[in-house]
Amino acid sequence: MEIKSRNCSWVILLSILLILIGSLKTFGAQHPCCPEDPELFYLLFPKPSQRFHYLVQYKTFFSNVLGKEKGFFIILPEDFYQNPKLRYPILYLLHGYNFHRRGWSWKAQSPEEARSILCQVKEEEYHWLLHEDIALIAYAMMDSKNRTYRELQRSLEDRFDELSRHGGFIKGDYSPKEIALSIVSHNLHPGGNPDDPFHPIQKMVIILPDGDNGFYTDENEGKKLFPETKDQRVCDCFNSEEYLNYSLFPFLRMKPGGLGKYESHFLELLRNIDAQSIYRERLFPLRGIGGMSMGGFGAMKLGLKYPHLFQSISSQSGLLDIGLLSDKWMLKMVLPEFLEVFGRLETRKLPPGSSLDLKHIQSNNPVSLLKQKGIDQLPHSVYFDYGEKEGYPWITEGNQSFEKALSERSHQIPIQPFNGNSEHNYQFWRSRSGNILRHHSDVFQRIFSTKPQPRP
Repeated sequence: MEIKSRNCSWVILLSILLILIGSLKTFGAQHPCCPEDPELFYLLFPKPSQRFHYLVQYKTFFSNVLGKEKGFFIILPEDFYQNPKLRYPILYLLHGYNFHRRGWSWKAQSPEEARSILCQVKEEEYHWLLHEDIALIAYAMMDSKNRTYRELQRSLEDRFDELSRHGGFIKGDYSPKEIALSIVSHNLHPGGNPDDPFHPIQKMVIILPDGDNGFYTDENEGKKLFPETKDQRVCDCFNSEEYLNYSLFPFLRMKPGGLGKYESHFLELLRNIDAQSIYRERLFPLRGIGGMSMGGFGAMKLGLKYPHLFQSISSQSGLLDIGLLSDKWMLKMVLPEFLEVFGRLETRKLPPGSSLDLKHIQSNNPVSLLKQKGIDQLPHSVYFDYGEKEGYPWITEGNQSFEKALSERSHQIPIQPFNGNSEHNYQFWRSRSGNILRHHSDVFQRIFSTKPQPRP
């Protein structure tokens, strides 16, 4: 009897342990899809020998809207756990379009192969973290030790230098010194004295969602074109039969996970964050939203559409006039999901077989939303810019349409050293990340100075 009793006790303890482990998984405590990535490992699992440590977490939740588990990164201020009485605003940064989802040369036959390829080309939600290096830049700009622009630039150089020594640099990137120089001297404080005083930005929580290739918009038809994905776990792995062949000429394919109700999904994520007690108790009811390229479109559209949810908006190289995207041949070859989200994507047919819903486009078009809301002057809460050599006419002309609607002069950023030649690339967006963070910080601080701060 004593042996049976002991066995029962061990079974009960084991059951409790399994329940706890399951609960942790529910709240997103598992590893990301590609934990072996050097920069992810550096940020999420820092070694004691590292000089710089970052509070970056990978979370998951089951999206009822999309019918699968979705992941996101959250970057917490360095002192988040040190002083539980401090509260922070929150900034959502939306990623751009992932051209790798079009499947030019994919031959994955198993979920394992698919995951391996996805890790090589980087998942969408990784972009701000691994390409724009937003955690490093935000931590340096929130650090009160950096009291001059020279000190900020040196801090960034040291942080990027340590990252490079841990294998977290993309091949062919600029040197740590060049990156820091571009962020500070060429963009954040151009032509200024390096010893001018620098005021650290407002400390904030930064969230990097996964929007796949859904344009942060609900599909026009609300239907599923892909076969049902067998694996509903967070990583976008799949079997070869789950591809979608979307054109007869040429034979092009898309990978699962790029279509769905992505505006509803993003709002679902906001509710999920607000519902978690640790964040509900530590966050001010202040939100900013920003993004680059497709994410710039999403940020501007959502910010204008839901002004009660977001107090600051930013866009880098954003699709700010999607009415310019009307060439169905180009769309089906380059941005096939756009046809499905804003019209009808006819699979296995030539581009003329597909169609666009102009009413759906206008109801989600940032330029149209400006006119609908009667906004003809640039609000202090809105920031946007684009590069001199974007390479996509719908980006340049769309931003110019946005400028015209707001009676603004050019927000075009000229070519400067070490900023990716102001092209549509991560080096350009990274060089302007300090300006983006400064914009949102200024808006938050202005609100703090004019309104009483809510108490827990």
